[in-house]
Amino acid sequence: MPEFFTWPEQKRRSWQRDRLRAVLRHAQQEVRYYRDVLAGRDVDGVDLAELPVIDKAMMRSCMDDFLSRGWRDIPHIAKKTGGSTGDPFQYPLDRRAWMHIYAANLYFWESTGYRYGDRLVMVGSPPSLQSASEGVKSRLRALLEGRVVSAAGCHTDPKTSLERALTAGRAGGVLWYGYASHVAAMADAVLEAGVRVPAPKAIVTTAELLLPSWRERIEQAFEAPLRDQYGCNDGGIMSQECSLGRLHLAENVSIVEILDDAGRRCRPGEEGDVVVTNLHARALPFLRYRIGDRAVLGAATCPCGTEGTFLERVIGRQGDSLHLPNGKHVSMHPLGKCFFDARHVRRYQFVQPEPGRVLVRLDVEPGFEADERSMILGEVRRLVGSAVDIDLTTDEPLERTRGGKHRVVVRTFDSA
Repeated sequence: MPEFFTWPEQKRRSWQRDRLRAVLRHAQQEVRYYRDVLAGRDVDGVDLAELPVIDKAMMRSCMDDFLSRGWRDIPHIAKKTGGSTGDPFQYPLDRRAWMHIYAANLYFWESTGYRYGDRLVMVGSPPSLQSASEGVKSRLRALLEGRVVSAAGCHTDPKTSLERALTAGRAGGVLWYGYASHVAAMADAVLEAGVRVPAPKAIVTTAELLLPSWRERIEQAFEAPLRDQYGCNDGGIMSQECSLGRLHLAENVSIVEILDDAGRRCRPGEEGDVVVTNLHARALPFLRYRIGDRAVLGAATCPCGTEGTFLERVIGRQGDSLHLPNGKHVSMHPLGKCFFDARHVRRYQFVQPEPGRVLVRLDVEPGFEADERSMILGEVRRLVGSAVDIDLTTDEPLERTRGGKHRVVVRTFDSA
């Protein structure tokens, strides 16, 4: 991977085209769905944009049509999505495809100063950060990577979070890696307790949208460089922030497109659906797979100097938006701006039981007063309009997914 990132763009694109042709050729020969889609075509002349966009629901409805013939004989591992939507997706992923994703993960970790074999602190142990296998290879990898688990589980109460932070500090880890909300809760606990925790070389957050207020508090509490990571195994994305906050994509893992509502490729700076093509998966090929996230593609070359495609920002899940009575949707990015000046809000959550009603749940620290409450209500009102009833509470717990992830929007109705 270090070599791949130094190649000129023409060489990287040529390598991607060769890998794409190999995947398409396999799909045409071995996968029932693509035998029909690519019937009679020379795959060398097929443009990626000509393929239909698929998604999890489509694959699950007729899984046998998407699985390769004899897929059980292809070395693979059983994977499962984290179930952020409440509906986990189980699928086979080639060991070779997984190897490329994991290698990209290690490459990005090493960009922070970590070196393979250094002490690695896993912040908590939610399902998505654990291997499904407890075999010899899994245990050996954990040993080689010097893994230490800091207070297992998904709880983020102050007592557990302080214990997690103190354990991480005592472990002397070079890198801390975990859910963004868990690391943010550790920072809150440390700041409130007024204790100092030995800092790692870097902290990498993953699996959740990193809220600006979380970033500020984590950097304040631990005084370590913070890099956010964005990835998914289904489809195959791995990316990590540079020092300027852009998410650089591992383009030897997959091809990532950002599509508008009409299925056209977005221009840089435009928000759209994340669609990914895995360049290595054969047991279950992921070709133009809509993963359910929204993001914004970056323009030109990142000022940090790293070559290749990057995401300016990830907006969040497609479902993580408010659906208003007038038919408009408000996504997580503008919702987050409502709290830019809220100095005493640790985390927030929007609950929408119907289009005309929104409840804002807040987890606040001492010092949260009426003027801050009024400011937040005013910002939310500006976004949703006068036709929506807005309530705000600091007394209700914030919901999490079964895997322990923080949910920014909890919408309990189907707008379709």
